[in-house]
Amino acid sequence: MENIIKNFPLIIILCLSFLTRFLFLGYPPEVVFDEVYFGKFVNSYFSHQYYFDIHPPLGKLIIFFFAKIIGYQGNLSFNAIGESSDSFYLFFLRFMPVIFGIFLPLVIYFILKEIGLSKKACFLGSFLAIFENSLLVQSKFILVDIFLLVFGFLSILFYLKYKKSKGKKSFIFLILTYLFATFAFSIKWTGLLFIGVIFLLHFFELLNNFNKKEIKNFLFKISLFLFIFLIIYYAIFLIHFSLLYKSGDGDNHMSLSFQKTLLENKVSKNVKPLSNWQKFIELNNKMYFYNASIKEGHINGSKWFQWPFGIEPIWYWTKTDNIGQQSANIYLFGNFLIYWIIIISIIYSFFCFLKKEKREKMPDFLWVCLIGWVSNLFPYLFIKRVAFLYHYFPSLLFGILIVSILYDRIYFKLKEKGYRKIENFIYFGFLFSVFSVFLILTPLTYGFFIPSKFMPFYNFLVNFFSF
Repeated sequence: MENIIKNFPLIIILCLSFLTRFLFLGYPPEVVFDEVYFGKFVNSYFSHQYYFDIHPPLGKLIIFFFAKIIGYQGNLSFNAIGESSDSFYLFFLRFMPVIFGIFLPLVIYFILKEIGLSKKACFLGSFLAIFENSLLVQSKFILVDIFLLVFGFLSILFYLKYKKSKGKKSFIFLILTYLFATFAFSIKWTGLLFIGVIFLLHFFELLNNFNKKEIKNFLFKISLFLFIFLIIYYAIFLIHFSLLYKSGDGDNHMSLSFQKTLLENKVSKNVKPLSNWQKFIELNNKMYFYNASIKEGHINGSKWFQWPFGIEPIWYWTKTDNIGQQSANIYLFGNFLIYWIIIISIIYSFFCFLKKEKREKMPDFLWVCLIGWVSNLFPYLFIKRVAFLYHYFPSLLFGILIVSILYDRIYFKLKEKGYRKIENFIYFGFLFSVFSVFLILTPLTYGFFIPSKFMPFYNFLVNFFSF
């Protein structure tokens, strides 16, 4: 009983996360947004026909292996958004993203706990991650961004554990840090953010205690990371190649020597096939080239400076009833109260950073989160290819951590001054407000049919954030 009371906030977080993510998972029984692509990629592992994607394969492999366990055989077509499909198999193809979506708020909780925040602050961060509508949408479909987020923030969590541990335990946590950072990169290359943050922290360790021993430790950490990274990243591609051994739709993106390695290819007998290592190098080069050369726009594409305000939600799916009286839509639409409180917190954090007396009073991890928030956005100043609101998600979660850290400061200040009732009013009032906005946006999150009399309100919301 004592353990239940002690872990009650965690139990509540897990229940809320489970309920919001699993609710209506098989709905809609139709293809949604980029399920068109990722569903086909997963199918290719069953047919063994080579496909080409601009992202590394780990996310698709995670979905494939679970789909194989439940008996799916790659028989859904994924030809177009809105295409009717088998709700049973759609449920289970969406299952792994949802499982990761459930555990993301728990990862946030444990990160905040690891840096020594109050239970209220830890619960606040998890609560914001649960009731952030855009994070919820991205974790309910056959999409891979949620894997990147969980792996990336797990690497941050294990880094914190590494810093607080000694001996063999410390070394294990360091390996786990590098392993999950590599996994994040193996989902999408934007996972490089987490690798960069971790090594920036290692660099700060070196500067704080600059001597020969620390230099050796720093070089050892770089060597250890490179060893783990190359083995894991290459192994993922070996699994990818072993499953895609037949000629397929992706052939045209690859050289004739690459195509020669595929069964049923139509390449001349005189062409020499590549080794697996050569295939690995070529595919990564091609991925980089096609990422850099994307010029097509998108109606819901957006710029980095719009994301912190939740501007330009992404339309994922729509349906109209037979008589045209009601319509249902799914949008990647952020809980704007969370987005805005993050903006306020970021501005305040920059202000504190510039003031020495305030900077010294703030925990070091606040500046780590601030670096993470900025570092995720910074590359998009130079990236010309179309980008979307979901590219903001790492910054969004770093922002949630910042909000929680700043609240913790408010909590202890008010507690020390005896203003417990005021603190409770602020805390629970904010939680209620976040939940209320979540409920208002629920029809656009889950794709509920909206009666025509309420449509002007939701049209106003979408149009307000689409400029």
